[in-house]
Amino acid sequence: MKPREIFALTAGAYLLMAWLGKLLYFNGIGTYPALYALAFLALLFAGWSLRGEVPNEAFLLAFAILAFLGVWYFLGGLLSFAFLLMALKKNLLGKAVPFAVVLAVFLAGLAAVIWGIPLLKPELRYTDASVPFLLAGDLLIGAIAVFPDFRLLLLGETIALIGASRTVGLGVAAAYVIRLTYDGEMSMEKVRKHRLELLALGILLFMVFIARHQVIVSEYSTWRLGFLGSLLYRPASSYTVYERLFHLGMPFGNRELLFNPDPTGHVGRLFGKSVGYTYTLFGQPAYDFGVFGLLEALLLGFALKCSSRNPFTGTFALTVAIISLDIGIEGQFLAAILLLAYLAGVKGDE
Repeated sequence: MKPREIFALTAGAYLLMAWLGKLLYFNGIGTYPALYALAFLALLFAGWSLRGEVPNEAFLLAFAILAFLGVWYFLGGLLSFAFLLMALKKNLLGKAVPFAVVLAVFLAGLAAVIWGIPLLKPELRYTDASVPFLLAGDLLIGAIAVFPDFRLLLLGETIALIGASRTVGLGVAAAYVIRLTYDGEMSMEKVRKHRLELLALGILLFMVFIARHQVIVSEYSTWRLGFLGSLLYRPASSYTVYERLFHLGMPFGNRELLFNPDPTGHVGRLFGKSVGYTYTLFGQPAYDFGVFGLLEALLLGFALKCSSRNPFTGTFALTVAIISLDIGIEGQFLAAILLLAYLAGVKGDE
């Protein structure tokens, strides 16, 4: 199995879950949004298959996206990029893993001491208290992208569990499987070698999703769906938001999400809500650019192809893309994938 196939299977499974949830809990599946979603995925893989090259420096235009998002996004992206560039050129990624792990534990521990544990205090999920757990998850995704050690997976899923974060749980799991795939450890002959690890991964991820379900039940006294129903309701809900954005964006778009520092909040406000709404991978292109949003699929696919030249950048970029399937493409997500495509071409010192 190849990393590209992992993404294809994940995207297909997500779309099927969203459609099934739409049929069960919402008002059916809209024909034109469904066709747009399928076309977007088809063009993404077409972009992945494009032959030819562009100057590696072209990917640095991603900094323009970060500049539009604001000074803190730009500075944060610049510092992260500079650190990874130096680590790749000096072959220091392996030595950076312990630092990333310590910082991840520190951030999660500090957040737990200051604010509490989101698993036990569900109201924290929608405050700044959730940010350190997400940052800790990002650090561990990076560490796993360098060194797919089962202990890092266990730590990542533990942080996802106490933070009641499906995003962190799924991201860490995806990074682990994708990196093993790069290392040739997910072939049919070698899967049996990792069967206990993969079984443990499935159990850990199940526990994270159960924890998130319990948080939802305790937070919303009127919630009546069971675990499986909730599992389908989330992608169906995001897909429903996408359908509404699709109709608002056709034919030529509104250009309000990609350069917005709070796109999910902006979408929530579009519908008169004070909370953020996720909108799937297809929502931002459809709303921002209408029919021309399909060209973004080609760009995204090509950037994923280029980032895949290096196991570290490929693992990280594909994990971001998988997370974006439900959350939606945000400016910092697209910028990250583009910059990872640049970093994939960086040669280390001999």
